[in-house]
This record gives sequence, C-alpha cells and structure tokens, in this order.
Amino acid sequence: MMTIEPGDNGAMARGIGTYVKGQATNGAGIRRYPYSTNMSINPQTYANLAASSGSHQIGEIWCDAIWDMSWFLIDDLGYNSDPTVATAGNNIAMRLVLEGMKLQPCNPGFLDARDAILLADAIFYNNAHRCRIWEAFARRGMGYNASQGLSTSSTDQVAGFSMPPYCLPATQVPVAAFTSDI
Repeated sequence: MMTIEPGDNGAMARGIGTYVKGQATNGAGIRRYPYSTNMSINPQTYANLAASSGSHQIGEIWCDAIWDMSWFLIDDLGYNSDPTVATAGNNIAMRLVLEGMKLQPCNPGFLDARDAILLADAIFYNNAHRCRIWEAFARRGMGYNASQGLSTSSTDQVAGFSMPPYCLPATQVPVAAFTSDI
C-alpha cells in the first residue's frame, strides 16, 4: 500500500522483495505471484490455502484480497498520497484494515478478519463500501458462502465465491403493492 504511486493501477504486477537474489523470475520477488487485480497475473484464492506452506505463503493469499479491495476503493474514490485526505480510496482501505484489526477476535482466521473489515465499514462509513469489500473477498474465494473451519488450520476451509444477496442486482422490476383513489 505504501508504495503505490500516482499513475499506478491495480492490474499492474507489483512484486514484493524483488531485489532478493535467487527468487522467482516472474517479477513476484519473495511471493509466488506478484500482486495484481488481474486474475491471470495472480490467480490465487482461498482455495489455494491448503496447498500453501508456511506463514508467508498463507499470508500472501490474505494480502491478495486486501490488494483487490484497496484497488476497488481507489478505482471508486481516487488515490491521494496525502494520508490525511480521508476520502481517498487508498486511505479508506488503510483505515478499514487497521480498524478491522482492532475489531477482530484473538487468533482470527481469514473470514474473521474479513468480517472485522466489514464491521469497520459499518461503524466508520455506514456500510458505504460493503459491496465493494464483498466483491474483493468473493473473487478471492472468501465470499458469502465460504467456510473458515478452525482459525488455526489452513486445511479445513472451503472457498466460496458468492456475494451476499443485498449486493446482487435486482432480477426483476419492483411492483408497487398499493392502490390509489385518485
């Protein structure tokens, strides 16, 4: 987040620790894939968690979802390098993550942490961003129908890619259920 610059976009491949010798040549650096909202550049989802070894590989899947969420908010609300501009998408994303960390339970799993970010949005922004947050998590397999299992296990979760019903577009035109005498 702190390395985003004006002119960047979420689909750009962003490696972490690319200066480390002997690391992957795909620009990912110390990660298996570079961060990107483009799923053909970074295809990882919650379903890949069980095949991940160690805390860094597990954590990169969480960071993929946070990267997507941040860029969805930047796309909607803009970017500002000044952290005091509270209405910029990047600053809102940072606040949601930090406030979410304060709200999550001890020893959280991915879905506990996701729910804490959603709670932070409810508390601080009156749910203004909840469907974009859900969209980011759902595309990375942490959607409405995902199941966490034990927060201490990386092998018993079930990925889910669905959105909650209140974020889905209407499927039919609403019909008024009243009559008028005029």
